[in-house]
Amino acid sequence: MLDPILLDHATEGTWLDFQARHPRGIAFGAHLPILGHWERSRSLGAPTDGPKPEDALTRGTDLRARIERVEPVLQDGFDVLQRTAASVGGQDYMLLVSDMDGVIVSAAGGGAFAPEARRVLLMEGASWSEAVRGTNAIGTAIAAGRPVVVHGTAHFARAYHGLVCYAAPVYDADGSPVAVLDATSMVTRADSAIASAVMAAASALTELLRLRAYSLAGAAVTRALGRSLERMNCPVALVEPPGRVSRLNSPARRLFANSDATRDVSALLGLDFQGLTRLALTASSLEIYSPVSGRAHRLHAEPIESGGRVIALLVFMDPARVPTTPPPPVVAPAPARDAFSEIFAQDAPTKSALDWAARIARSDIPVMLLAETGSGKELLASAIHGASTRAGGPFVAVNCGAITPTLLESELFGYAPGAFTGAEKGGRNGYLHAARGGTLFLDEVGEMPMAMQAALLRFLESGTYHRVGDSKPQSADVRVLCATCRDLPALVAADYFRKDLYYRLKGATVTLPPLRSRSDAVSLAKHLLTQLAEKHEVVPTPELSLDVQGFIERHPWPGNVRELKSTLDVALVLAQGSAALELAHLPPDLVASHEPLAPEVSEENQLQEAQGWAVRRALQEVAGNVSLAAKRLGVARSTLYRMMRRHGVDLSEVTKK
Repeated sequence: MLDPILLDHATEGTWLDFQARHPRGIAFGAHLPILGHWERSRSLGAPTDGPKPEDALTRGTDLRARIERVEPVLQDGFDVLQRTAASVGGQDYMLLVSDMDGVIVSAAGGGAFAPEARRVLLMEGASWSEAVRGTNAIGTAIAAGRPVVVHGTAHFARAYHGLVCYAAPVYDADGSPVAVLDATSMVTRADSAIASAVMAAASALTELLRLRAYSLAGAAVTRALGRSLERMNCPVALVEPPGRVSRLNSPARRLFANSDATRDVSALLGLDFQGLTRLALTASSLEIYSPVSGRAHRLHAEPIESGGRVIALLVFMDPARVPTTPPPPVVAPAPARDAFSEIFAQDAPTKSALDWAARIARSDIPVMLLAETGSGKELLASAIHGASTRAGGPFVAVNCGAITPTLLESELFGYAPGAFTGAEKGGRNGYLHAARGGTLFLDEVGEMPMAMQAALLRFLESGTYHRVGDSKPQSADVRVLCATCRDLPALVAADYFRKDLYYRLKGATVTLPPLRSRSDAVSLAKHLLTQLAEKHEVVPTPELSLDVQGFIERHPWPGNVRELKSTLDVALVLAQGSAALELAHLPPDLVASHEPLAPEVSEENQLQEAQGWAVRRALQEVAGNVSLAAKRLGVARSTLYRMMRRHGVDLSEVTKK
């Protein structure tokens, strides 16, 4: 990450002279970097005393839409944000996350600064763009595209001269900024260590988004990358935005062995990431001279895509003096059995479901996956894709329940330029376009509104669709997989789901049993524990005590495999090198709330009680944030609200505990 811009040498006199346009003051302070930032704020029309609250607050649907767009940061980075908020909160700092318009979508911590933070509107929905607030860490980090420190009177508006702010951008896997992380407190609490903490957390969030993109690209792509790098005899580099060389194969390491610049592709090859991307997307080659190797090379690049975005490039470097042919493409995906081997199953019904899924994987018929939340629907969908003839194409997963109905159509189909207020100038392609030649996985399809169901049906029947606000038809060769934990036949009977779409989607149905009905829960737990131990570099992998094995077999696991994995992850940390996981290592709230159910209690009542308990626990863990709780449970917010009503969960009571 770039070094931060330090705006910390302005004086009250310099600020007054600038605001009064006093020539003497500007002349004396002409060397100060802050003047350029203040000039930009003035040109944007920022008020010198800060905006009126009604001019700077976003609420309702617009705020929810903004939160959803930043949700990958909030969801995948939940642990990072929680730890950072606790750390800076102990120093009386408020930790904030904003979108790229400068609107705050998350606020936590604060300590003794919290009342002042509320007074100056450091809260969800408040805009801190430069146009609204003038020079400040969030808005200036967005404008400058790098970390920023704004100290006291360096703020453009007088109302914030008592604040100190540290901010850093968070980048998506394709190198585009998606959010800004900021820590703010009173200027008397200024501490350079907070700047370091914010920059480290922003880097961690960026890395999590990168890993998420690789995960969405599919395990087959990851394996193919490894094989492509290691099996090629010519030098090959894996390059990620904004130009970081993340990996070199053996010939490339030998070629650049004497260089310290092997982590910057511009220094290595004299060509930046954008230039290499154009080379990859046009399937062309280019002869260059590398100042590092001292040789001429003919470059050819292959894009690695996830969700329609280029997240990395495989750059092949042939000697320019030898006539070359285009390097072979990324090796073919593994056969069906290899793709499904990543899904652990010793339970007979589960194995039967996987065998059926493997048999239909190579066809092009739609597949409907029926399973409770947390049972591994997306993992199974990815395996079907990896075992199909489309494995070389993209795998695009969309959670229909996580996108508001008003946005779902534009997200799925894309939109034309000027289709609606706030639309990007050049329009945008949607998930269908991103999945061309591959697989589109629609999770929580039961949450799709009726209007969208009709549009999706038209696409399935004709292969064509219209972007929002566009009269020109588009086409896409896409295989559609879908999944739901809802009772679709019941929704069809109640006219909440189109009957014709239901029968069109359920070309083949695969049903995954819930964890509580599987006979291999303990074996699965041992398998997951081995994976987690390897991830955390815990050697040797601890055993599962008999008490823990008994607990795993008795517990209803309303969150299914996802909940089991999360429980083992916590236990592994609490075990701290113990030879075996004991009940004491399991999450305390899980063990304390678990009581054996009386034999006369029906299975349905057991499930209802477990579900109500899971809802309360999820809400408590995220301090009542319904959006994050729904993500943890793997359901749509609308579904979670229904579950809360069904089980009598009062949000205000839950957040008090």
